[in-house]
Amino acid sequence: MKNSIELRQDRAELIGKADSMLNLAKDETRDFTNDEQVSYDGVMQNIDKLAKDIQVVERQEKLNAEISASPVTHSVQNDTMGKERRDYSLFKAVNGLMNNNLSGLEKEMHEEAIQEARSTGATINGIGIPSSLQYESRAGIVSEGSSTIAPTTLGAFQDGLREAAIYEQVGATVLNGLAANTEIPVVGSNSAAYINGENADASDVGNNFSSITLSPKRIGGFVDLSKQLMMQVGTGAEAAIVRDLGRSIGEAMNAAMFKIGNVTGADQSIGEYSVGNVSPTAYVAGSSTVADMLTMEEALAEAKGLQGNLAYVVNPVNMKDIRTGALVSSISAVQDSKASFNGYPIVFSTGCEKRAASHKDSMAIFGDFSKLYVGNYGVLDIMVDPYTQGIKGAVRLVLNKYASFGVSNGASFVKCLLKHTA
Repeated sequence: MKNSIELRQDRAELIGKADSMLNLAKDETRDFTNDEQVSYDGVMQNIDKLAKDIQVVERQEKLNAEISASPVTHSVQNDTMGKERRDYSLFKAVNGLMNNNLSGLEKEMHEEAIQEARSTGATINGIGIPSSLQYESRAGIVSEGSSTIAPTTLGAFQDGLREAAIYEQVGATVLNGLAANTEIPVVGSNSAAYINGENADASDVGNNFSSITLSPKRIGGFVDLSKQLMMQVGTGAEAAIVRDLGRSIGEAMNAAMFKIGNVTGADQSIGEYSVGNVSPTAYVAGSSTVADMLTMEEALAEAKGLQGNLAYVVNPVNMKDIRTGALVSSISAVQDSKASFNGYPIVFSTGCEKRAASHKDSMAIFGDFSKLYVGNYGVLDIMVDPYTQGIKGAVRLVLNKYASFGVSNGASFVKCLLKHTA
């Protein structure tokens, strides 16, 4: 069987052939002849077959790539996404959709997204971007001899999302390419063992099993682009815009996950789960914040939860007190490429809610973030609106992404409303 690049090229040729046959009949204002109908049906069957073949081959290529663990710089022949996909242009897709002449790779990816959405009962209202393009790693540059191939701007969305999304930094369990409600099995409590007499009955360890369900929730964002900007050649402008959209989506997810209450329409925030609650001490500059954080660690240890991907998520308003207090108390608080407190990673984010000024505190979470599950669903749908900002010569792109999150074990987290002033 051919590789995924060759199969995609074959499919693109067939799509073009079918389009030409259909346009010929339209131009002559007639229906297909019997022979033309048979030929057209045969081409469409081959297009559908190649779509299935591509899915099988790409899945195997990805598995092969995982096994081989190839380095960041590698040859194009071993790049599972291929040079062709790296030529994808969002601006070209937008212009094609507005002018009703979407073609080439952009058209193929759009049709793949429509097919993927249809399989889950969803519809595409704008430009469809299939999951196979969304989760491509952007960390490396692919080399071909002495030249390099620039990465597709679509990867900049995922880069921006990773940069902004706290869950990507603290080791959450991320499930990509979900298509429907997904149940995650949950062990309700830790197993326990008992010493029994020689002929006594074994004790019941008391484990309770349940599950959490991830259900897709819509996250939207938009950006206004000038038509002049969209005529620019090169990937720089595209990458900057798409990266900014990714960041905005990531920040929206942060706000939903780490809010003190719940965001309307979103999943239950971590702060609202049955997590341990540490009462803050009276504020003392340079000492009380550190004391409260150590109490959070103690509380989690007593609940037998001091294991896994342990990390802090704290609002930046507490940054000064944490660093000052750590120095006074001789506690490790490293600040280099990654901050840490007492040996545990710490992420500062405004997504961890700061309450109104009268409260003088903000949410802090400490726990095992492997118990936080994040699901990404299906295709990206980018609606193209040329009317809202048309008077300004601009086009509005509205991005719709579907995601969900949930905590499998609330006892793996503790929270505290850290004081930041007297």
